[in-house]
Amino acid sequence: MRFSFIAVFIIIPILTCSISSAEFTGEEYYTSGLETFNNKYFEKSIDLFNQSVNAYDMEGKSVDARKALHMRNRATWMLVEMSLNTTQAREVLAAGLPNLSEEERERYLGPGESIQIVSDGQIRYFIGIANNAAYHNKTLLQEISRSQNHSEAFDELYPVITNEPQLDGSYGNPHRFQANNTLNIPREYLPDFGTLQVWLPLPVELGSQKNISVIQLEPAEYVKSKPIITGDHGQVYFEIPLDKINDKYVNVSAVYEFSTFERRHMVDPELIGPYDTTSELYKTYTRSQQNIEITPEIADLAEEIVGDETNPYRMAEMIYWNILNTYPYSNVPHTYLAASEIPESTYMYETGYGDCGTQSMFFCALCRSLGIPARSAGGYQLIPGLAGPHFWAEFYIPEYGWIPVDITIAGSADSAFDKNEEDLKQYKTYFFGNMDPYRYTIQNDVDIPLLPDPGDEIIFSMVHQTPVVVCMESREDVELIGMGYRTITFSENDES
Repeated sequence: MRFSFIAVFIIIPILTCSISSAEFTGEEYYTSGLETFNNKYFEKSIDLFNQSVNAYDMEGKSVDARKALHMRNRATWMLVEMSLNTTQAREVLAAGLPNLSEEERERYLGPGESIQIVSDGQIRYFIGIANNAAYHNKTLLQEISRSQNHSEAFDELYPVITNEPQLDGSYGNPHRFQANNTLNIPREYLPDFGTLQVWLPLPVELGSQKNISVIQLEPAEYVKSKPIITGDHGQVYFEIPLDKINDKYVNVSAVYEFSTFERRHMVDPELIGPYDTTSELYKTYTRSQQNIEITPEIADLAEEIVGDETNPYRMAEMIYWNILNTYPYSNVPHTYLAASEIPESTYMYETGYGDCGTQSMFFCALCRSLGIPARSAGGYQLIPGLAGPHFWAEFYIPEYGWIPVDITIAGSADSAFDKNEEDLKQYKTYFFGNMDPYRYTIQNDVDIPLLPDPGDEIIFSMVHQTPVVVCMESREDVELIGMGYRTITFSENDES
């Protein structure tokens, strides 16, 4: 979830290889680039990797050129969201938080007071520094809500959670949505020849998401494999021959409909049986993985949180309240984490910073360390007027199945300015074990590979909420370009 009171803009850099001759070999440039990258001179390494790409191409070593391109893109991603120098960070804080004193704003420039790195000998600040300063100040959050006469998410969802829907088992309160997911890349950013590979996300069939209908895929003639709307990840895959595209833009789109349902799980902890620890489900969702990493420190924290409790439902509930009451919501530089290859759960443990995805992965890592199967699911939240990318968590218990948890939406209660404590507690309690109907689910967990798997051709493999783009013949960062030229719109239809 992303609150709307402070806008964050990411400038997508378009890098080109314009060097016509190489003073050194591609390998020499590449080795120098690696050394520079590892010494945290990211801007300098971008130039060296650029020269390496060019030299490798001149030597006819296309595979090595792709290797150097990958590192150039990683170096670029290190700075995409970590782009502010001290002067710029100070200006962003002043513009975003004018009601804070200069002394209060200056505090966020100090070590440990905001997300910051050192690159090329200078401190670089996260572009979301003003957002996070507000998120970490409950009084300021409530003042902003009061000035807008609107408690974001709380005002929209409290009527839903206090209603008593008619349920079919654990599901009810249906809503029907249509989505129009489009990618429009300027033709000039792509080579004249070659293949543009595009993966567009789609919804997956679940108990809380059904009746999926893929209405239109364009360009239909370049759909390489049929839409996947079952299993753990929804997608459709295109291969577009660029020599056939002469328009100003390369346009790829999917239009589809789906129904979503509210989830209300009535769990009696005393009726929970033992786990089948030999099952694939248990093994898959209790293991350590790329972004749900279980470190010894995370395992120790989980033990500290739950103490002597052994019931998995109660342990998960204790973890939920611990995160909710300990870690304020924060924007996180996911491009930097992906390029740095820092696991999201470990980042939150070490820094305390976490947005919806990071919080959910941290929750999962804590649960998994205790032998409770857990996963981080997501796509978009479709709260009226607040639709946007979103992730949440689920944990599994025998006899009941997957139980939803949304720490981030629960935490939105902290910005509510005119609510009593009883209402706030009811709101927060709801999001452990229940879920509003405004959820568009693309994937049931993070780190699920696409089909076919592009492997190291992409950097951001953790989630696939947006189109994924690869072009082996290009020497641009088409993955990042694709992120800058995509749109998705939602409309709600009557649910019959």
